Amino acid sequence: MRQETTFQAVRRHLRNGYVILATRGPVALYGAAMREAAKLIDSPVGVFLAPRDVLTDGPHFLKEHGLRATIGAILRQTAATYDPPLGRRRNPVNDPLRERAISYYYTYELTKPDGVVPSRRPANEMDFALEIPFAFDPAPAPKGPIAAIIHAFYPEILPLVLEKLDNIPGSVDLFLSTNTDEKRRAVEEATRDWAKGRVEIRVTPNRGRDIAAKFFGFRDVYENYDLFLHLHTKRSPHGGAELARWRDYLMDHLLGSPEIVRSILALFDDSKVGVVFPQHLFELRGILNWGYDYDLARALMKRMGVGIDKNMVLEFPSGSMFWGRSAAFRPLLDLDIGFEDFPEEGGHVDGTLAHAIERVLLMVAESNGFEWLKVARRDLYPMQNTLLTVNGPDDLPLHRLKVFQPCLGSVDNGLRPQDRGIVEIKPLLSYPSRNPRPRLNLLTPTVNPHQIFGGVATAMKLFTAVADALGEDYDRRIIATDADIEPEAYESLPDYEAVPHAASLDVGRRLLVDAYERDGSRLDLRAGDIFIATAWWTALFALDVERDRARLFGRELPFVYLVQDDEPYFHGRSSRYALAESTYRHGDRTIAVINSEELYEVMCGKYAFREAYCIPYAMNAQIFTALQPAPRERLLLVYGRPHVTRNAFELICDGLFRWQQRDPIRASRWRILFLGEEFPETLVYPVMNASVGGKVSLTDYASYLSCASVGVSLMLSPHPSYPPLEMAEAGLLTITNHFEGKNLTSRFDNIVSLDLLEPAALADAIESAVAAMEPRIGEVVPRATPRAPGLEGVQVFDVALFAERLRALRA
Repeated sequence: MRQETTFQAVRRHLRNGYVILATRGPVALYGAAMREAAKLIDSPVGVFLAPRDVLTDGPHFLKEHGLRATIGAILRQTAATYDPPLGRRRNPVNDPLRERAISYYYTYELTKPDGVVPSRRPANEMDFALEIPFAFDPAPAPKGPIAAIIHAFYPEILPLVLEKLDNIPGSVDLFLSTNTDEKRRAVEEATRDWAKGRVEIRVTPNRGRDIAAKFFGFRDVYENYDLFLHLHTKRSPHGGAELARWRDYLMDHLLGSPEIVRSILALFDDSKVGVVFPQHLFELRGILNWGYDYDLARALMKRMGVGIDKNMVLEFPSGSMFWGRSAAFRPLLDLDIGFEDFPEEGGHVDGTLAHAIERVLLMVAESNGFEWLKVARRDLYPMQNTLLTVNGPDDLPLHRLKVFQPCLGSVDNGLRPQDRGIVEIKPLLSYPSRNPRPRLNLLTPTVNPHQIFGGVATAMKLFTAVADALGEDYDRRIIATDADIEPEAYESLPDYEAVPHAASLDVGRRLLVDAYERDGSRLDLRAGDIFIATAWWTALFALDVERDRARLFGRELPFVYLVQDDEPYFHGRSSRYALAESTYRHGDRTIAVINSEELYEVMCGKYAFREAYCIPYAMNAQIFTALQPAPRERLLLVYGRPHVTRNAFELICDGLFRWQQRDPIRASRWRILFLGEEFPETLVYPVMNASVGGKVSLTDYASYLSCASVGVSLMLSPHPSYPPLEMAEAGLLTITNHFEGKNLTSRFDNIVSLDLLEPAALADAIESAVAAMEPRIGEVVPRATPRAPGLEGVQVFDVALFAERLRALRA
């Protein structure tokens, strides 16, 4: 192949630029130019960096990726803003997503040169905290006695701590640890006048610092208290001048005034809140990583039955001072961990079990069904725009959406290698919803009318029927994953509220979500959500969501898999083949609803599902009603979709061409109409007398079925496909093909099912069918009566019974 010359390249760019300018305008042309510039400076693909984030994220990004990648990232983001990929319009419903999309500092590097494991952290501008004290004076519900668990390694600092503890209203019991008898006597002296509650002092080994002492030195205390406060007489001697104020910073955030304490205690009125901790000391933000603790942390979480990876968000109460709910830490407290598991104190600043425990504290709480919140004082934290003012209780649910970003939820929806090659599997991330209502969800590639063919139409119909049967006790939501929702689609679904793909208060009863654009955002996930998958990649989404549900809510539910074909057949022996086939191998997690008896027999013969239901073939009611007795014409209907390989479009065209060239006089009298998809008529050349009807309405389709005489519809899969059955039932002599588990002659006498599928055999069948129907031209041919395949033990899909089955899942 000759290499393109510079002149040719310039001419090509000018031509493409003219087309963009003429069709999409100067703004799109500017965006396209930025995309080409990114290719020249960096690479065709890569990460994105918004220009507005250059000052905040740019230095870190530049350090991580270098100058060329940084410029390329800015240009790519600019291109995506002004000229979305392929010139597609950007759905304005998702404008809030773009405004609130969370960006992260992260790298796929495994370790840094010094062996440190890097972390995924929210960008500084996106790391929010609740401003304390609140702008109103809350009246928190009575909490009972609070356990203040304090490691007093430096007893001389204890008077300062006790002074701060006076800001807590009500009873506070002190549980203090230190490491020598001499220090114990100093602690006793410091607490002699404590009048707010009981005092207990324990001498613990000098292992594991404050972490071991607070959690395992007082393991027996937690079951007697709902709330506790972790403190220690911190000095951070390794941190120099920058960290000299760390202890005071933490204390002032946790106990700085009675108003601050009341604000924090009011957060625990929410039973889901398990941890409240201060926003990180700003000087620390650049070094918040896994350090040398990742392997220890991963092993620790594994002991609690939770898997983690380094691309999860790393968030933790740095400095290990925080308010907590005892129940949130039960998984950690129940582990068989003692002081002997921690190393002898040797001045370690990282790489110990204590450091690992500190980093997974929020993960532990989340694994037990709790959430966390961060707080900050405006006078002590420099990034003022990240502090959310709480003017009243109603602000807290909305602020939670920004502050609480789950550590155990997947967030990596970047450009992984497999996502670049298999774009449809880009992850669908989830966010825990507080709405307790159950909901039925449909995961569908599209809802745009011009993109809805048989499979999507069947899915929409089934979803609506089941949702109606569940009644008003269940909410419903449609999630479009593969195409921007267009205005016509919203018009066709007027009962649904259009919402962005973004975490929300999740209060709508009927929601329509455009999830095609989903970078930096998450989908609301309720404990009572039930998902219906409609294609293999949406089944992957359902499986991932269920894994998230297990982490966020402590349980998984089976998902409903509407199986309308044996989809691995679509992809040859490939990665897509393997992924599609894998979705059928989660039998205990899958309720299969299989469209057609033939496909049911094949799929249940190959895979073991938790439950399996069969949707028997029945002609669409609207088509059935619209069929009219009419004289048959010399019209040959073809189900022809060039872009759907299993319909063997090229083979059909070759068979038609051979028939026409073999029998030209008779063929010249017959008209051929391709239905199913719009495409240029040049694709059928040199087939004569052919026209493209495209995707027609059901009424028009019934009109063609009423007057046509011969039909051709191939399907290279076990699924019979509805078009050949509809053609046959309408009275057409119909040509289709055999396949594994499929012989449609068992359903209709007027079906010709080819065992040998090649152009010559197809031409023979067309010639025979045309000859057979010639004498009946002008005659009114009655409909044919279908015969249902006789399958033993088939569970036929019944909407009402199925709805009751779904209700039982929540029990």
